[in-house]
Amino acid sequence: MAHGTDAKDGVNLVYHRFSAFHRFNHVLVMVSFFGLVLTGVPLKFKDSIWAQLLMDLMGGVAAAGFLHRVMAVVNILYFILEFSYMAWYVVARKGPIFHEDSIVPGKKDWADMKGMFRWFFGKGQKPKLSRFAYWEKFDFWALFAGTFLIGGSGLMMWFPEATTRILPGVSLNVALVIHSNEAFLATGVIFIFVHFFSAHGRPESFPADEVIFSGYLPVEHYISDRPQEYENRLKAGTLHEVIRPAPSARRRRLFRWVTATATVFAFLAASYTVLLVLWPVLF
Repeated sequence: MAHGTDAKDGVNLVYHRFSAFHRFNHVLVMVSFFGLVLTGVPLKFKDSIWAQLLMDLMGGVAAAGFLHRVMAVVNILYFILEFSYMAWYVVARKGPIFHEDSIVPGKKDWADMKGMFRWFFGKGQKPKLSRFAYWEKFDFWALFAGTFLIGGSGLMMWFPEATTRILPGVSLNVALVIHSNEAFLATGVIFIFVHFFSAHGRPESFPADEVIFSGYLPVEHYISDRPQEYENRLKAGTLHEVIRPAPSARRRRLFRWVTATATVFAFLAASYTVLLVLWPVLF
């Protein structure tokens, strides 16, 4: 099994990392994030020619505003789904919260981060990663915090009358500043500085990590990429829970096409984001 094939019947095996629920939720994140960026960020540079052209392509400010709110609803939906799943996992399944393979940051993540930097400079061995690496946990919790801040401030501006029944009118100005700047920061973090680089730019996954679309990794890739989780499961006797027969060749081809399409679109989106970041500096 450690070599990716069941010796008994010769069936190819894969490591099942993400369930259909988490893959679906990631699609919601992608769709809402791309939609919110394309319809919202041009407002930050509304005097620029390219921003005006984008607004015209979307049918004007009113149409862009409608699309922005639709994407905001999708954003709220995935937030509720993920939060509900976490609550169910802890309460119903009583899964461990503080554990090496948990999404909750712990001491090992700090040690892994320091070890990774030592490895970068040839000062030590590459740390053995568990189910979720420290940068993946940063991505996850940064998305949670960003959704709370951006979504909360966006709802305040979406329903100004309800907001001002509780808070003073100046709170809408504060909400606008938070919403605009936090959204711009999140755009840079996702497209340029953290997520795309760490998820897809690493040699292990370049040019794109297919696992978030297919849900699985080849067993050999799993053992080399997540050795600590592999060892933990081997000792606990739970390896059979995540090792399954590989999908059919037709499904594998479908996942490759989906990954390739998403990669091209993401590259264009990242290039667009670089333009947004450099625009106020250069012009």
